[in-house]
Amino acid sequence: MSDFDDLALMSLLAKRELMQILASIDGEKDLIVQPHLMRPLDKIASMTLLQQHNCSRVQQLQPGANLVWGDSVVHRLYLVRPSVSIAKVISEHIRAEPTKRYSVAFVDRKCNACEREFEKNGVFGLIDQYELQLSFLPIESDLFSLEIPQSNFRHDAGNVYSLAKSLWQLQSLYGMIPAIYGIGKLSQQTNTIMKKLYLEIGEPRPSPDRPISHCFLFDRNVDPITPLLTACTYESMINDTFGIYCGKTTFGSDVTDRLRQKEGNKPKVTALDNNDEVFSAVRNKHIGAVSQFLSAKTKSVQEGFDKATNLKKVAEFKSFVSSELRPLKQQQKLLELHICVCEVIFDGNKGISERLSLEHALVNGTVDSNEVFAYLEMAMCKQQDLWSVLQLACIWSITHNGIPSKQYSQFRSQFLRAYGYDLLPLFHSLMVNNFLVQRDLTASLPAIIRNSSPSATATTDKPTFGFLAKRLNLLTTVKSGETNGTNAKAPNSMNYVFSASGWNTANLKKTFGSTVFCEENVLSSANRRPDCRAQKAILVVFIGGVTYAEVAALRIFAHSKNFRLIVAATHIIDRYAFLKAMANCTCT
Repeated sequence: MSDFDDLALMSLLAKRELMQILASIDGEKDLIVQPHLMRPLDKIASMTLLQQHNCSRVQQLQPGANLVWGDSVVHRLYLVRPSVSIAKVISEHIRAEPTKRYSVAFVDRKCNACEREFEKNGVFGLIDQYELQLSFLPIESDLFSLEIPQSNFRHDAGNVYSLAKSLWQLQSLYGMIPAIYGIGKLSQQTNTIMKKLYLEIGEPRPSPDRPISHCFLFDRNVDPITPLLTACTYESMINDTFGIYCGKTTFGSDVTDRLRQKEGNKPKVTALDNNDEVFSAVRNKHIGAVSQFLSAKTKSVQEGFDKATNLKKVAEFKSFVSSELRPLKQQQKLLELHICVCEVIFDGNKGISERLSLEHALVNGTVDSNEVFAYLEMAMCKQQDLWSVLQLACIWSITHNGIPSKQYSQFRSQFLRAYGYDLLPLFHSLMVNNFLVQRDLTASLPAIIRNSSPSATATTDKPTFGFLAKRLNLLTTVKSGETNGTNAKAPNSMNYVFSASGWNTANLKKTFGSTVFCEENVLSSANRRPDCRAQKAILVVFIGGVTYAEVAALRIFAHSKNFRLIVAATHIIDRYAFLKAMANCTCT
């Protein structure tokens, strides 16, 4: 979004805040960072910049790790997200060496519970506390994330405040957004907190040249099914196979051993962005179409190299070497990497077609429950990944308003025998979150959930998936006598993203209840006229995370409708971490 610098001012503001904190601490210092904050830190400040502010080195705050004091280091600054467990660890460090100096910068906000923990351990007066606002970090020019860990978001209501403050900050820098739409309880809470911030901190300025015309807030709880489905876009499958965090992934020996030019035994950390022209071309494509593209591109690059064999004049060789050889070698290197990545993905997803067929049938409502149960039974016998098994069971439960009692009991018994009875609490947690329930108990589920977890009552008031799919026209239908023209590898219809229904607040309220809203901010008159040459953007905010498949669909939709779209989220969803959070599980 070159017209407004890819929201770069937000990263610049975070960098300035961090530099001010470092400047306020005298002497040589070490920065101690939680592992999941290392890459977000890299987004706002390089090591060179940190060293310019007397930060000698950065150490990770790993569980049980021994932190080392440098000879000239007199101060430690901890960069952490607020939690009682982290406050306890920091307190232990201070009590072990109380003569040293300590500070802590809490990401987004200070926490009263952390202060009480410091007081409890007798170190409150020995530590200086700061706040560091990490707003939307640029993952791509059209994708931004707060990078809040899935488990943190699920169990910390304060993260909604962090999102609201980031949206307030965005509008303070780029102008108030004229129209804000929302669906879901968390969307409503975010909008309410934003209004309070307008009163407490100040209302963002109206701007005739504001780059964003509309903002849509979506609560992930409204659509829990999408993160569970198997996504087949290239970027999604990389995320499922290797994991992507803050726009980077780590390829292990399963990829690096396939490369012709080995780069040592260390894992290969790779940035996945549009600077990689091969990845940029295939990131939103179906994995099957990626293979075809890579094959055609490889032939094209080889033809470029073959061109050199037909050169006869020295001037022609010189021109080829200076202008064409280096780009060809770079493309060849990137192609080799992504071909190896595809090979690993295909090896890890053999026999996936049956799974995909079942998922499609479950979503369409055309599945035979005995067929689903037989597949799950076979998967458990083969000792397939337990989270993969639970995902399919949850898809079955959500799309069909629960699993039939007999099959639910059989599935639970066989699952516990296959994977261990210590996993029994998972079924309770998934039931409380309305992810895996027994159909005959759905009527009494609200009372069970209220007694188990008062905060989870909202999940029972949602309309069923079948009702939503029909009401919002989410699924592509094929009339009798017609053929299905949908092409999974090159989709021309994305009903999940755009069902042709548009935004009708009255109809949506009938479907989702009072958590649907549409508000227009009244802008004061400006002295100058707006610049109509700049195409306004639409901001889509996912509260509770967004999947790479959804981002790909939104990109294709925006391209086909010729408008600009920015996606922002609390985090990018890893579907295994998503289900583990719903199961309240910290196991691997």
